[in-house]
Amino acid sequence: MIDIESSVDCQEIFRITEEEASAIEAGDIEMYLSLLSPEAVFMPQNVAEKTGDELRSWLRDFLKRASIKFHNFAHGETVIRDDFACHVYSCSWTAAPRSGGPGTLMFFKGMHVLRRQPDGAWKIARNIWNSDPKPEN
Repeated sequence: MIDIESSVDCQEIFRITEEEASAIEAGDIEMYLSLLSPEAVFMPQNVAEKTGDELRSWLRDFLKRASIKFHNFAHGETVIRDDFACHVYSCSWTAAPRSGGPGTLMFFKGMHVLRRQPDGAWKIARNIWNSDPKPEN
């Protein structure tokens, strides 16, 4: 495991995942897609995995329908091996329909698998997440 306080790669991975959250909040699909590797695979809870054009369409539709406000985004364990990294995270957000209506507070935990690209940039190659119950505290 890499020391998360001193690793330049780890700090870059944190930046990429924080940009992902910013793109979601902004509803900026182009920014979001720029963070993904060409072979990205998402494994959402309770639906089939999403890849390629289907993934990009699914994300585009989600950002058109939902307005997201993050309340927190916490980095967990991050392991870097050569050109691959696993980054554990937890977050909460309120999702509301862009067409209007009340929002729903949701809690998640997940893991990104990132791949270093030939130009040295890190990109999200896999995103796997599940909802969590509301914390008791």
